[in-house]
Amino acid sequence: MLNSNISTNEAATTTSLQPMGFTDILDAIFSLYRDHFRLIVGICVVYFVLMLGVNLLKGISTFFFSNVGLLGVVIMIAFITFWINILIALFPVGALLFASSQAYLGKPITAGAAFRQVTRRFWPYLGSNLLYMLILGLLAITVIGIPFAIYFGTRWAFYAQAVLIEETSVTNALRRSRELVTGTWWRVFGILFAIFLLAFMIQTIFQFSLLFGFGLTEVISGEEGLLKMFQRMFAPELTTWDGLANYMIQGFINYVVTSLILPIGIIGSTLLYFDQRIRKEGFDIEMRVTEAAV
Repeated sequence: MLNSNISTNEAATTTSLQPMGFTDILDAIFSLYRDHFRLIVGICVVYFVLMLGVNLLKGISTFFFSNVGLLGVVIMIAFITFWINILIALFPVGALLFASSQAYLGKPITAGAAFRQVTRRFWPYLGSNLLYMLILGLLAITVIGIPFAIYFGTRWAFYAQAVLIEETSVTNALRRSRELVTGTWWRVFGILFAIFLLAFMIQTIFQFSLLFGFGLTEVISGEEGLLKMFQRMFAPELTTWDGLANYMIQGFINYVVTSLILPIGIIGSTLLYFDQRIRKEGFDIEMRVTEAAV
């Protein structure tokens, strides 16, 4: 049965909608990334600038307060910047999600339009994210609760799509995701796990290679040993100017790579969201009917 809560903003599409297997989803991820590269990178640049800016401010502040002995302030800075990172990441992540959905459906979309949609839906989007993190965070506090966190994390995997694409409320977003996942939990979990594992591996390889390559120049020049190089590049101490410089280099490399790899997981989860709608609700048939009516 077709869902009656589907947003009227989902208009006609020229995309060929059909059920996809795991390999089909992977192929669609990289095809969509390639075909809409400028759009995706445009959004990722915003993520890079915001996250790098906060990271640099954190490094400079930590360097200053560490050297004057205010360790309590350093801990407070780490706590505050953690939540600031989460908050500001919501905008580019949400924009990537909405942009990839519109691109998949064959609709014209710009980075500005994607950010406007996130801004327009910001409060329910923020509320659903906080509710999701709060529930899963409380469940994951204990070892016993971790399996439950994984279960509900998968069960509610499409809450953001429900808020931004279908424009539903915070509580309805969790219910909507549950409807799409019910009966196919293992399939959804397996595909999402594989997609994010692939993205994690690609990101780790690139980050490690770039950081190692940069640090290796010091070893070749004879200025330091290999062990010292690893410590300097992967765990810089923010108590010296050299440590601060390494921290900034590390942050720059990490956020460049993260910005380019981030869309893989977001596009993948959005494609799986549509695949679930096609399989369970006949979304592809609905779109054909809409196209014919138009």
